[in-house]
Formats: sequence, C-alpha cells, structure tokens
Amino acid sequence: MTQKHRMTDDWIILPGTTIGGEVGTFRVDFTIRNRVTGEERSLNGLVDTGASYTIIPAGILDELGIERDETELFSLADGSVQELDIGWADMDLEGRTRPVYVVFGTSDEKILLGAMALEAFALAADAKNHRLIRAELTI
Repeated sequence: MTQKHRMTDDWIILPGTTIGGEVGTFRVDFTIRNRVTGEERSLNGLVDTGASYTIIPAGILDELGIERDETELFSLADGSVQELDIGWADMDLEGRTRPVYVVFGTSDEKILLGAMALEAFALAADAKNHRLIRAELTI
C-alpha cells in the first residue's frame, strides 16, 4: 500500500498550525450557529493559531442563545489572566460544519479563530498566501 503525504519542505502540515509567516495575519469569513435552535450569524475573524480557542464577543453568542457551559481561566496576549465562559457552537467554515468550543469574550475583543477550530476542520493557516489549507490528519 502506498502512503501519500501533503508536505511542505519535507514537513507534514498539521491541523491548527501556521506556515509561511506570522500568526494572526489574515481574516476569514465563517458562520457560527446555535446547535439547538439553528440561530446563526456570519462573522469575519482573525486567524490566530497562537490562540487555542475561538473567541467571539459575548453579546453575539448571547444573542444566538449559545449556552455557557463552563468557566475557565485564560491567559491573554497582554499577559493578563481572565475567567471567561465557554460553550459549544456549530461553525461553518470552508463549506463544512463542525462543532467547536467558543469563548465568550468581552465586547471590545476581536473575533479570533483559534487553533482548536482549525484542528476540527483539518485546516492549517498559510499566512504567506492569506488562506486556509487542508492539513495532514494523523492518528
């Protein structure tokens, strides 16, 4: 049996990683949806594989009726630590739908698409070409 790998410069591209530039350097469109009611909203977020979770202002998630399941401590980029709520939502990205954890951010926070969401979709960030690319799934 022949195995084929999608590789760049002899490296396997893993989901949730960034190639060709810095993290958080381009934006993508996606839809977030309440898994129960189907209420949805189209959003545009900064791809940030340096962030584990996807963060969306709490007002948007509350409007959609997305439930707050837990509270976790998060280290933010500015070095501060905050307790923030997380919950499950469906995300449409690149023509597919997956369940993802979302963080209920403050109203002034940017919308960030984090590494865990990219992993759920088997995508990596191609920062040089400002796009998402299919990644190699491993077991």
